[in-house]
Amino acid sequence: MSEPTGALTFYGLILRVAREAGIAYHGADGDEPAMIPVDYHDFELCKRVVNDGIRMFIADAPPKGWRWMRRIMSVSLTATRITGTADSASATTIVDATLATTYDSNGDLDDYWCYILTGTGAGSYAQIASYTATGTPGECTVADWLDQYGNPGGTNPAADSTFAITPIETVGGDITRYPLPENFGGEVDGQIKYEADSTHGTHIEWRDESLIRARQTVTTFTNYPHRAAIRPLEYGSNSFGPKRRFEFIIDYKPSAAEVVEFPYTLFFDELRMVAGLASGGSATTLVDSSFANYYPLDYFKDDWKCYVISGTGRNARGIVTGFTGTSFTVAVADWLAIDDSTASATDATDGDAYYLEPLSNLHPAGFRFDQAILAACLAQAETDIEDVASNFMQKYMQKALLKAYAIDTRSAPRKLGSMNEPTERSYGRQHGRLDATTDHDI
Repeated sequence: MSEPTGALTFYGLILRVAREAGIAYHGADGDEPAMIPVDYHDFELCKRVVNDGIRMFIADAPPKGWRWMRRIMSVSLTATRITGTADSASATTIVDATLATTYDSNGDLDDYWCYILTGTGAGSYAQIASYTATGTPGECTVADWLDQYGNPGGTNPAADSTFAITPIETVGGDITRYPLPENFGGEVDGQIKYEADSTHGTHIEWRDESLIRARQTVTTFTNYPHRAAIRPLEYGSNSFGPKRRFEFIIDYKPSAAEVVEFPYTLFFDELRMVAGLASGGSATTLVDSSFANYYPLDYFKDDWKCYVISGTGRNARGIVTGFTGTSFTVAVADWLAIDDSTASATDATDGDAYYLEPLSNLHPAGFRFDQAILAACLAQAETDIEDVASNFMQKYMQKALLKAYAIDTRSAPRKLGSMNEPTERSYGRQHGRLDATTDHDI
């Protein structure tokens, strides 16, 4: 579903900050409408101000937190775990011919995850891009082996390395451990339940993670999971890995594929964008040599989009299909016109202003809070940029933030009472049973 056409985008927030700071870009000749800065220093300044402004708005929450940050987490569980020993391996493949005896069709294991358990490459893992049952039986091809923290450049496996394959991402191939998204900050807000229509009446509850570890000391039984816990994610023993991510652990080992749900508090993933002036282009590419070697191969691929905002290819745009980091060459299938469907009349070329952003790149509060987010960004600009001085902080604190509190409160269901801690109700005379509650704290 699309956003309302009037909703503020990350581009719009950066542009507004740039205009107030007097650093917006107006084209090569200075006679075009204001655009986001393409100067690296100015653009990075505006981008940081917007992200800091959003963080400030989140921090300025009502006493019981923002209602819009309360979300439902769904965690998919799997009962499938395939193990084996590599006959051979390389930087992009692992082969075990015995896989083909069970998975005998090409593509059977596409998009599964492969984890190296022991031997050369232990701790490395990757998502399987393609699986071959014929030709080279049991060959899994990956883009690159990642290290145990998810970074490129993991150690390649070799013959006799043991591995586990699971259909969804797990921690180290263990189907009782699942990594949680990066925007989960460890704050669980309620009970855990199986999703609707799970077709069984199993009860699952939160328990301390030490209990689950104790129960799995000798062996892990298979059944519908009864217990769950959240703990900081540690990929390696005694390592300083991504401790600010969390994992979901369960007991028992799942006997079937399941989905569990629980309420949690959303945390902020900063908004991303890259902008500059192209040093070249063609019918399917845009090049910016000033960013050569800044980003790795395919960093922007598939879920990023490139927009040309000034110059010969103005208004051309396209989803990124490939990216070469050594030369900062962005590839698209074709440059599209402003309607995103017909081919653009012009292509990107040298000197064109452009920007790249993820396909999903909106602030997390929702369009109802656009004005409050904008006010917070301008207030942050007033703090960080000397040339911005229009009492934005006062306007934010005394008007926009109070309006945001009211909007957030109105999102509560009016007939179900408080969704926070229950409030005490008092009544008037016994015969009239008048509701004399004065605290309507949503």
